[in-house]
Amino acid sequence: MNKKFLISLLISLFIVLGYLLLSGPSEKEKAEAIKKNEIQVQAEIKDIQAKIYDLQSENSAENLQTEVKNLKQEIMQASANFPSDPGIATFLNEISTISDSCGLQILLFQPLDSSNEGVYEEIPIKIRIRGTYKQVATFFYGIANLNRVVKVQELKIAGPINTSGIIMTESDLIITTYRILGGA
Repeated sequence: MNKKFLISLLISLFIVLGYLLLSGPSEKEKAEAIKKNEIQVQAEIKDIQAKIYDLQSENSAENLQTEVKNLKQEIMQASANFPSDPGIATFLNEISTISDSCGLQILLFQPLDSSNEGVYEEIPIKIRIRGTYKQVATFFYGIANLNRVVKVQELKIAGPINTSGIIMTESDLIITTYRILGGA
C-alpha cells in the first residue's frame, strides 16, 4: 500500500476521533447532566408528595368533620336512652306495666341512694318480685326492651314456693337506671 494512503487514513481517523471526542459531552458533563436531572426529578417528587399530603389533609378534614357529625348523631340517639330527668315515677309505672303484663307481683320497690358518676347518675332500685320462672323471664325481657338503659344486678331467686299448685319463685334484684347530668 501506499504510504500516502496510510498517512491519509491515519489523519482521517484522528480527525474523526477528535471530532467525536470534542463534539460529544465529556464524562464530567454527563455526570453533571445526570445530577441536574436527578435534582429536578427529586424536586418534582417533593412537589407531588406535597400535593398528595394537601389532598390527604383536605380529605382528612372532610372525613373528620363527617366522623364528628356521625358521632354527634350517635350521642344524641344514645342519650335518648339516658333521660335528663330521673323519672322514678315514670320508671315505676313502666316496671308496673311490665310486671302486670307478665302476671308478676311486685312485693317491694325501694329506690336506693343514687351515685354521681361524672356525666351521668346511677339510680338503683331494689325490687322483690313473685311469679313463675316463665313470668320472671318475660319480666326481664320486658325490662331489656325499655327505651332507657337499665342494668339488672344482684339477682337472688328463692323458691320454689307452691301457691295453689303453681310453682312460684321470689326474686330479689337491683335494677339500675341512669340519667344524664346537666340536662340533655
